[in-house]
Amino acid sequence: MKFTMSRDRVVASTMGHSIRFEAGVPQFVPPGLYGEVMAAGGVADDEVPEDTKPTSTEPVEPHEREAAMFAAFEKIALANKSGDFTAGGTPRDKAMARELGWDPEASETATAWKKFKLLGTSE
Repeated sequence: MKFTMSRDRVVASTMGHSIRFEAGVPQFVPPGLYGEVMAAGGVADDEVPEDTKPTSTEPVEPHEREAAMFAAFEKIALANKSGDFTAGGTPRDKAMARELGWDPEASETATAWKKFKLLGTSE
């Protein structure tokens, strides 16, 4: 099993083995040394939380968000599935999330939908 340390460290075992750890880099540890490595602050690889980088491609800039939402509105409107719209005619959160790959706030969707409809009727 592999263990990870939060800082650089060398663990010298009472069995005559020593293992050099680099901060954040998983290192293989023989089964007989698990206890000593854990006592020194090692965390088993299966207990280390996975990287929490966002996997969505959610835009940060307002104009990029609006453009992405307008593109999603186009797809949802063209598909015209009744389950994709609320009783008020606004696209549902789950339909938007499916098209966008990220979850917009309901208020943001409602505001962008109103603007989308206004722009669509003025052309």
